[in-house]
Amino acid sequence: MNPRLQTSTYVLLAAALLICLWTIFPFLWFFVVSLTTPGRIPRGMQLPEEMSLVSYLAVITGKGYAAVGAKISIVPNLVNSLIVTSLTVALCLSISTGAAYVFSRFRFRFMAVLFNSLLMVRMTPAISLAVPMFLMMTDYGLVDSYLGLALVYTLLQMPLAIWLMKGFFDAIPRELEEQALIDGATLPTALFRIVLPLAAPGMAVTACFVFLAGYIEYMFAAILSRGGINTLPLAIAGFKSEHQIFYNEMAAASFLSMIPMALFFLLAGRYMVGGLSMGALK
Repeated sequence: MNPRLQTSTYVLLAAALLICLWTIFPFLWFFVVSLTTPGRIPRGMQLPEEMSLVSYLAVITGKGYAAVGAKISIVPNLVNSLIVTSLTVALCLSISTGAAYVFSRFRFRFMAVLFNSLLMVRMTPAISLAVPMFLMMTDYGLVDSYLGLALVYTLLQMPLAIWLMKGFFDAIPRELEEQALIDGATLPTALFRIVLPLAAPGMAVTACFVFLAGYIEYMFAAILSRGGINTLPLAIAGFKSEHQIFYNEMAAASFLSMIPMALFFLLAGRYMVGGLSMGALK
């Protein structure tokens, strides 16, 4: 290997390692906090003298296992988050798939203007939509409901979903649909039998982005919830009192909240591979 190239490789690896350490450090420190006895916070990056899973048991069961600690169970909030996020993914995929297919396959006047106007919603600060969203959900009686929160999340993520799906539809040759139409298939049949199976990886990627955005969203959940549909971010932010913040339980709840996301991304990743294989076989 060229000595200069070898030196450059080592420099890049060292820089990448430093960036990874800088990025992972807060997570490692917060993980150490979650293993520390409630009421104590490590002052440095060292293991606590007494490691305990008390904080994890506390946030799961809602019982106080230490003299100092919160008594809040995140299980109901986790269920609420999964319900809202699942509704959001289903609504967003069902609407954005059809819209993206139209933008990808059909041409008419002002199509480009309409497509680019979707970015206006994406570029608009979310806080500026809070008041009209709240008034609209109040008028329709959807405040403190799963459907109301899912509709808000769907509106916020729709532009990104349409842009992602259109890119995948553009990569699918039109000749496949034209051949199916020549053979007697209808347009819906060509869409569901040919295009959507080939676009399965794109749908999986879009579902991941929508799921992540809805799962961790805090502001609209705080505005539209009245206690009945409190999501997981609201529960994590609630580990505090007038006099202190329960960092240990907050850290434990944060790490437990990553498990559903990891499982979803694992399942979506397998589906993406399966969709790619299916597209290659066809």
